[in-house]
Amino acid sequence: MIQLIIQKELREIFRTAKVVWLWVGVLILMGLALYNGYSYYRSHSQLLRESQQVTYQQFISQGDKNPHLGAHFGFYAYKPTADLAMIDNGIEDYTGNSFYLEPHKRGVVRFREVTDATGIRSFGFFNVGYFAQFILPLFIFLMAHNIFSKEWENGTIKMILSSKASTTQIFTGKLLACLILVFSILIILGLSSLALLRLGQETVNWTSLLEAYACYWLGLALFSVLITIIGVSVSLLTRNSSLSLVSLSGFWLLGVFLIPRLASELSKRMYPSITSLEFENTTFHEKEYGVNGEGTKDERRAILEKETLKKYSVTRLEDLPVFYIPITIEFFEESDGKVMDRAYEAVDKNESRQNALVQASAVLSPFLAFRDFSMRITATDMKTHNDFAEKAELHRRKVGVIVDDFYQKNTVAGNDFWKTVPQFTYHAPGIAWRLTSAAPSILILFGWTLGSILLMLFSYRKMTV
Repeated sequence: MIQLIIQKELREIFRTAKVVWLWVGVLILMGLALYNGYSYYRSHSQLLRESQQVTYQQFISQGDKNPHLGAHFGFYAYKPTADLAMIDNGIEDYTGNSFYLEPHKRGVVRFREVTDATGIRSFGFFNVGYFAQFILPLFIFLMAHNIFSKEWENGTIKMILSSKASTTQIFTGKLLACLILVFSILIILGLSSLALLRLGQETVNWTSLLEAYACYWLGLALFSVLITIIGVSVSLLTRNSSLSLVSLSGFWLLGVFLIPRLASELSKRMYPSITSLEFENTTFHEKEYGVNGEGTKDERRAILEKETLKKYSVTRLEDLPVFYIPITIEFFEESDGKVMDRAYEAVDKNESRQNALVQASAVLSPFLAFRDFSMRITATDMKTHNDFAEKAELHRRKVGVIVDDFYQKNTVAGNDFWKTVPQFTYHAPGIAWRLTSAAPSILILFGWTLGSILLMLFSYRKMTV
């Protein structure tokens, strides 16, 4: 009986011209999302790989120079395009992708693509992630809003309830008909995305990629099911197609636009970010005068001189068996690094508080919960970006130590030495790290799923004439 109800519902859905056109529109948008994601990944990944190689090649072939001056020539560390950026590029365009490796200066990730984009980019980049987070839920609501309400409007509810089918079979059949349509889209989207991933990837750890890909689509399936249940339940509760559509559309607008923006503004007010001027003034003062009894820069320099003379058992700097300048450089590189570490740690903590507040607001919006889950699983979120910046900074300091150690005994460095400076490479953390990061969003999605099931049970009890 359930199978007959499913067949009936599918025939009725596709008998309506507006639904057919809706399907055509969704398929066109899906194709556009796939194309945009694929072209984005191909162009960005190739550009970043080439840029990384070019800037490093320039560094290791700069010729004979004073080691310290040659180190200032520097080179860029580029954040590689995430393997699943084809699916969802998250905040990649807003955070930048290049980190300059130069002595004495903690790098800042630069070259945000959004700065070169037109105003229309403020609406977001249309790819699979955008389609899944915003367009697919709207399609589900448009499809499911009258799945039950039409029976009351057409006067067929009495005939259906008086048939041999039980209310459980009727409800289950209509819900499964909607889910079949939803999962047909997910299957098409999933297989197409996988084919493009296979086509677009050149050298990649396929085991790691497929693990993340599978987790993403399991999350999308869960999200789609709960959205479908909400749409079907509201259609049954309202018994009016117009009211159902208005209710579901309002829920979509609140969850997609209003709640995220209100949460973002609230987080900024509750945990205001430090300005660039305040940051620069604070770090400059700590570098010059120290904190927690570190002493001023001149005091620390005097202590370093005494310790160095004692270490080499000499009484004058001129008698040192090594050059003193690189020792000073390395000392203050480490000292200033601690200052910058403290400053950036404070910024990161404040940013974490802001993100936690926004993430907590996802209890009011499943769309926001899935958006956060999507970015974390595809490694295009802020936490992964900070991990890249941290690894790049560690590499910058490593380069400084290598150069300063060489400089203590040599005043000229040639290409043979520059080639000993390692190239920077970065790999996003694995799926276990990403799932741990996404745990709050996953719990919220499960909470919304439970809530949608309770709503379904409540609406089922209302299925009477």
